[in-house]
Amino acid sequence: MSILSRYILRQHIGPFFFSFSIISLIWILNLLFKELNRFLSKGLPIHLIIEFFVLSLGWIVALSVPMATLTASLMVYGRMSGDNEITAMKATGVSFLRILRPTLFASILLAMGLVWFNNNVLPHSNHRLSMLMRYMANKKPAMRIEPGVWFDDLTNISMLVADKVDSGNVSIVREVMINDYSDLHAISTINADSGRIWANEKTGILEIRLFKGEIQSISLNSMKEFKRLQFQDYLIRINVADMFNQQRPDSKRRSDREMSAQEMLAEVHENEKKYAAKKQHIQELVGREFNKLFGTSFGLPMPATNDSLEILSDDAGEPAKVKVPPHFIKDPEQLNLPPRKIIEIPPIKKAYLNQKEVLTSLRVDMNGMQSYKRRNDKLMVEVHKKYSIPFACIIFVLVGMSLGTMSRSGGIGMSLGISLFFFILHWALIIAGEDLADRGLVSPFLSMWLANIIVGVASLVLLYLLTNETPVSEFIKHNWLKFLGIGFLIEWIQKKYLQRNDFAAM
Repeated sequence: MSILSRYILRQHIGPFFFSFSIISLIWILNLLFKELNRFLSKGLPIHLIIEFFVLSLGWIVALSVPMATLTASLMVYGRMSGDNEITAMKATGVSFLRILRPTLFASILLAMGLVWFNNNVLPHSNHRLSMLMRYMANKKPAMRIEPGVWFDDLTNISMLVADKVDSGNVSIVREVMINDYSDLHAISTINADSGRIWANEKTGILEIRLFKGEIQSISLNSMKEFKRLQFQDYLIRINVADMFNQQRPDSKRRSDREMSAQEMLAEVHENEKKYAAKKQHIQELVGREFNKLFGTSFGLPMPATNDSLEILSDDAGEPAKVKVPPHFIKDPEQLNLPPRKIIEIPPIKKAYLNQKEVLTSLRVDMNGMQSYKRRNDKLMVEVHKKYSIPFACIIFVLVGMSLGTMSRSGGIGMSLGISLFFFILHWALIIAGEDLADRGLVSPFLSMWLANIIVGVASLVLLYLLTNETPVSEFIKHNWLKFLGIGFLIEWIQKKYLQRNDFAAM
């Protein structure tokens, strides 16, 4: 490694760790203000709260490293440009690419390390954090009640509140709606203006006291039976002792963010097999029905055997003799049973029932295929995310070098401001892409890599301007038509249909 490369890398060490510390601290403080009051108001042990913040460092590191890379490169190259060090290097014949090379190589190594972190450390950290949150929710059931979200963790009870304020071990709620499914013959809906929720860990009882409301009940046996009861004070007691007695959960079932890329790809492969089996079954079912109606399956595969028949081979042997107890009657005629009445189904109804069964089977298979497709899209989004976010380290180095050199400022304030803008842009594109991919509107690859593509193209344009010493204003002035796409259209028309002289005359 040359002296110049060592010098440039050494200049990045301090700003990188400083930026990483500041950005991580911002994430931690945001988490602290968001969650600490809720934890303390529920009386949770301090060691559980500390464990929660320690386990949250996993996703904080994964998000802070790319942003710290951008901030550090902005600070270093901005200071070097402001001190005319880059000008001096260029005067000695050193190109921008040569100046960028050590930082670019370091960003590649950093991205590889972050890929390893995302696949080996982050999934286990997220899994333990999820298990910890579930354990704390079991200890404090009311803690998981969120305003505007249905709470379904209680047996036979679902609850919706408009607002919730925690005060000690008591949660004060407003505009409460409760659906009670404890009665098998009726469904009850309880509406109340306000209420208090309190759980006693010693007795294992969760008390929900409601004020000023009404109970509406409808019978499942007779839909005409409807009851309405108004109340000023109504108390519901629910036994949640099982929640308090549970040990720390250690579920082997993991969500997509709690698995590595290899584990998710293995599940995707299994889902693809199930998807193919469902598709094969649909084709065989349709082919069999076509063969019944038209005498041909129109090229669709036919099932090897009937669904409800089993073919026995000739050498299967004689069936084993079953010993009948002496008190059983061997001859059915000795029972003096009335003659069996055979009910014949009309052919039209029989055909209708058969087609109804076929349509039901098709609907089930198609719903299963859609379910596997949505699950695979969701998994592939997380797979690409584990690689696209680390790759952003490389993109951000290009952006930081270009903007830092142009700004000629190595101040932490300006660097953090520019970094925040690009990081918000990058993260907004990732979130929007993830939502679109989950809906099946875009491919998982495009949803996670579009941000890198857009920011990467912008960084390459800036690097091109720096290499050719072209001001941004001049570049936009002479190429604004191309930015709008009009310039490329004019050039294509000129080459395709017009001569240059004719076009110039126009």
